[in-house]
Amino acid sequence: MSRTLALAPPSDLRPGGAGASPAAGRVRTADRMSAQTRIAVLLQPLRVPPRREVVDRVRALFALGAAARAGRTFTGERWAYDPSTVDERAERAVRELPAACGTEAGLPRLREHADPSSPLTVFLGDDRIAVHVDHRIGDGFFAVMAVAALFADAPMPRVFTSAVDRDPLPAALASTFGRHPSRVARIVRDKIVTTPPPYRYGVAHVPAARGSLDLHTAAMSREAHHALAAWSRLRTPRVPPTVALLAAFRAALLAEGVAADDTGVVLVDLRRYLPSGRATLGNFVTGHPVDLARGVDLAGAALTRDLHAGRPLAALASARMPGRPAPREAPSVPSTAVPIVSDMGFLRALETLPWAGDGRPAAVAVSVDPASRNGITALTSVLRGRFGVSVSFDSTLFPAERVAAAAERLCADPLELLPR
Repeated sequence: MSRTLALAPPSDLRPGGAGASPAAGRVRTADRMSAQTRIAVLLQPLRVPPRREVVDRVRALFALGAAARAGRTFTGERWAYDPSTVDERAERAVRELPAACGTEAGLPRLREHADPSSPLTVFLGDDRIAVHVDHRIGDGFFAVMAVAALFADAPMPRVFTSAVDRDPLPAALASTFGRHPSRVARIVRDKIVTTPPPYRYGVAHVPAARGSLDLHTAAMSREAHHALAAWSRLRTPRVPPTVALLAAFRAALLAEGVAADDTGVVLVDLRRYLPSGRATLGNFVTGHPVDLARGVDLAGAALTRDLHAGRPLAALASARMPGRPAPREAPSVPSTAVPIVSDMGFLRALETLPWAGDGRPAAVAVSVDPASRNGITALTSVLRGRFGVSVSFDSTLFPAERVAAAAERLCADPLELLPR
């Protein structure tokens, strides 16, 4: 049902390996859009390697150069890379996991213990590890591949060793619209016809400044996961799995008393638009609005059309047009929740981590700041056959017990939340 995340996807290749491109170090618009956003990943149960071994792996990753991104430091203007500091920064980047942050409840607070000068900090516990990533240096793909680079029983992923830090947008635009110019006309036409509606009128507004980030994790049984995949596949027309999840998640929130907007968001990994043989470690994802007001079937059909036409890619390109002013941050946001689904797919890259093998299921929890204070993000993934959901939200706006109940309801019986 989900996209597979391979251990070593094709990467930008250049003779000489991972040297820096002329643009290496610059802070792209896509990176700036992720300022103040952090990604924290917790994995358990594991046979945690000795600290010295982990430091050596971090040093090897940092030493790959600026193009591999992980070894840079943020100066406020650029992502600087100084090979002479690799040893010292590798030592500083590996820390003991605070007991209070080694649970789902404490994971959002991991940022308070991370190295502020490094985009990547690794935390070691007794039977678990956590990784903290500054979202400006990379998205969820980067975070997963960094974990694989440091802990998987496999060679360093080629996406790091062969990286070239070029902006992926021009190649994606050329591959998507240069070869199929009719898509441009379709996007212009459909924008007039199918612009998603704004937030519902008449709802209360709250300050946009975020309160307390919280996290709840849940797991869907194999049977429920397969049933959801079959529902999506057999629907006429077929409903994309992410739309099915989004609709079910919104219904679960409503059932538990959390007001949710008709328009949700699906996170789209724009790597799907890159030509064969290209990849990127930088931020290359965008949120795409999905109007659920007319039902899940029409919402699914609309997303399918949008993905085929390249609308999410066009939206990112439009936001990054030269001279276009940066969007102003609204002082307030509606108090209704915006459901967001981010599907990481099958985490193949993490299959060979040193799992404990003691009968406890492999579990991953991910804390990520929602795009706005009223966003509630359900990040889904499949790890060793286990479908997990990590729900991040502002618990000063939405009661934690209600959001947690919605996550559990979603995982218990997703078909109950969808039309027959």
